[in-house]
Amino acid sequence: MGPVPPLTSSEAAASVTVQRSRSALGAPASMLFSIDDRKVYALRWGQQFSFMIDPGEYRFGYDLGFNQCRQRVILEPGERYIVRMTPVCQIELLRYGDLR
Repeated sequence: MGPVPPLTSSEAAASVTVQRSRSALGAPASMLFSIDDRKVYALRWGQQFSFMIDPGEYRFGYDLGFNQCRQRVILEPGERYIVRMTPVCQIELLRYGDLR
């Protein structure tokens, strides 16, 4: 698909891992993940991918044929995030440290 937005500083970058749930709903279709309405990655059932991005405000979203979902996110400098996406229009942003 397309590239994630380019980094201006790797020192302050936020680390993001996007995960697609293992829900059977929509399983055969690719979930097209987008940042600020630019498609950057196609996730299959249960897949994930990681990238570095400048901190700031973005609009994360996905298209899955029957669903188009968007959510505003704010990423802090140097933080690690997990973004969990489900086919029922749920985008969950978690800080890595909150998972322990």
